[in-house]
Parts: sequence; structure tokens; C-alpha cells
Amino acid sequence: MASRHHRPRRATAVAALAAAALVVPALGACSKARAAADCAALAKNLTKDVEDLRRNIDDDSKDPQSAQEFIDNINRDLGKLTKRTDDDSPGDSDLKDAIGEITASVDDIQDSVGDGERPDVGSLTKAVGSLTTACAKS
Repeated sequence: MASRHHRPRRATAVAALAAAALVVPALGACSKARAAADCAALAKNLTKDVEDLRRNIDDDSKDPQSAQEFIDNINRDLGKLTKRTDDDSPGDSDLKDAIGEITASVDDIQDSVGDGERPDVGSLTKAVGSLTTACAKS
């Protein structure tokens, strides 16, 4: 009779393990979807930052040095994205490439601003477009 008392417990334990086996992959998919949504939100912020920078640069009455505030915003958002990129995930290569393109473009823009020149943001706009595409793939 003692074995009958253990059957309900075993059945409950087996059911709990089966439920956990179903939930764990769902949680992984959920976190991947959340990461993609976070990436997309940061890409959207970067797109806005780049448009703000472009408007500032296109305004002839502004000194190129005034663009630094917008460059700082881009660097801040880029830093957030870089922190969220997992170095061990092989699927993030497009994302890492886009981040590298953005970083190089921002460096070029900062050099131009530092030299008192009006920077070209075309390469930055293209790099942010690559980021948007990479976020959609991740």
C-alpha cells in the first residue's frame, strides 16, 4: 500500500517536469524576442539621433561644434546597444558589423567637427540602416 501513496507524488513530479520542459524553450524564445525588440527600439533612437544631427548640420546658422550634443546622444545610444550585444552569440555578427560601421562613422563625424568642418552624415545614415536590418534578423 505504501507504493500507492507515492504514485500521485510521482505523477505530479513527472507532470511538473514535463511542464518545465515545455516552458524553458518558450522562455528562451521570449527573451530572444525581447532582445530583438530592444534592439529595434535602440535602432529607432539612433535613427532619430542621426536625423537630429543632420538637421543641426544642415542649419547654416549653427556652428559645426554645436553638433557635439547630438554626437553624444548617438554615442550614448550606441553604448546601450553595445552592452546588450552578447559576444558569444554567433547570430549577432550582422549586428556587430553594423555597430562597427556606426562607430567608424561617428568617429569620422567627430573628426570633422573637431576640425571645424561640416561633416557628412550619409555614411552614418547608411550604417544605422544596416543596424535596423540586423535587428530585424536577430
